[in-house]
Amino acid sequence: MKGMKGWRSGLRRPQMSTLLLLYVGLLCQLRGTFSIGHQHGNPIEVGQQLIQDSSPTPSKLPTPSPPTFDTPTPFPTASPPVQASSGIFPFMAPPPLEIPVITNPSTPELSGFCPFDFSTLEGTLIRTAGDCPAPLALYVGSVICCPQLESLFQVSLGQYSLDSGNLGLNVTEAEYCFSDTQNLMASLGANTSLGDLCAAQPANLTSGLCPVTKVSQLEEMINTTKLLDACHSVDPLKECTEEPTCQSQVMDVATQMAGQLVGDPGQLNGSAVPPGEQQVVVDCKNMVLAWLASKLGPDAANTMLRNLISCRVNKECPLEFRDPMPVAKACGCSSTPSIATCCRAIDGYLLEVQQQMLITNLQALRCVTFLASMLQNMSVFADIYSLCGIDLKDFSLQGVGGQGCLLSSLPSDIMSNVTGIDFTCDLNDNIAAPWVQTLKTDAAYSVCGRPPVALPAIPESSTASWSIDFRRRNFLIMALCVVFIISKL
Repeated sequence: MKGMKGWRSGLRRPQMSTLLLLYVGLLCQLRGTFSIGHQHGNPIEVGQQLIQDSSPTPSKLPTPSPPTFDTPTPFPTASPPVQASSGIFPFMAPPPLEIPVITNPSTPELSGFCPFDFSTLEGTLIRTAGDCPAPLALYVGSVICCPQLESLFQVSLGQYSLDSGNLGLNVTEAEYCFSDTQNLMASLGANTSLGDLCAAQPANLTSGLCPVTKVSQLEEMINTTKLLDACHSVDPLKECTEEPTCQSQVMDVATQMAGQLVGDPGQLNGSAVPPGEQQVVVDCKNMVLAWLASKLGPDAANTMLRNLISCRVNKECPLEFRDPMPVAKACGCSSTPSIATCCRAIDGYLLEVQQQMLITNLQALRCVTFLASMLQNMSVFADIYSLCGIDLKDFSLQGVGGQGCLLSSLPSDIMSNVTGIDFTCDLNDNIAAPWVQTLKTDAAYSVCGRPPVALPAIPESSTASWSIDFRRRNFLIMALCVVFIISKL
């Protein structure tokens, strides 16, 4: 297997050189956008001062021009990977790659019509901006940035409900608050296209179709103590794998709230729920989470929400896979495909996959299984993952030197208060990709050049008709013979 690994590494060298250039280009862009944090103060303090200085009324300052990039200087790179000394210890990922933090945040222009008190949200705002840096947000959107943005919206609604008594904004207020929030985070260095990246919209700040929009309404109809007990401290391991205590309680309350509009709450469970009614439950769930956020406080609420969101995030494979037919043609139709041809095909295919984003270890498992099922449906019988030395980390974004990084399945952030931005890779990411057999019957596709040919069955009706006619003919002949003999007597 070591020889196979070395062969595959050598095969990838021209391809990885191209990827290395792309990666260095990205780091150069980041070096132009950010500079070393310790030279310009703590990033948290800079963000807090910026939010405090932001006036709640429309600013008279002109909109800041887009930032310009300085000539890039040599960028610090990650240290060489640590080699495992024996099989007793897990494979160690390379040290985190540090990226300096923003130095000169701009002053945001706020509308003055958003009822949010951004000063109480400063910690969550700074954390979200740090989790969604430009241009890095594209590569961490699914795992870090978008979950944190979703949490920010819920925390913001929770704090708003304390003074207003409302669980959501009206449509007009939502437009202003959505825009102001984006402007604030952009001034802190966040990506300016988070709405598109995370499919977020002003409607996320409203009560949607949920009929319960007041805090007093919610507290009158549910057992608030039971809900708080279930969600005040969420263990992500138990919540996502064993007994989803908080999620179950939230869905029960959301279903009860939605029943105020659609009638019988019992009609809202299972796959028979009409799409419109299911959206009512989803919107009510968001209102329940906003209420929980108001009771827990910004920091505790953010932790609780990120733990809940991680359960959903790790159930999906966020990668996009193009048609793997070239891999199927190179590796299919044989239990022992050509190593050179097959591994070259799968390596080239994964090279494109690796350029998409960072994913977690659990997401990688789902992506590995999904691709295996696609290939098995195209008559790939051999375990090409083992044949070509494919690891789980081969499905995630690659760093300098082809070092793949799988993030932990637990919620994580990418901004450090001291060193700036870094990634903490999972320690056990050198895990062979499992080839899971997903088909109960052998696939038979034209990729093998011998599609199954079913011989047409002999029509039963024609055979039966012929047999009956044959017996009738014999009977008639015998009858005629008897008549002929009798006539001669």
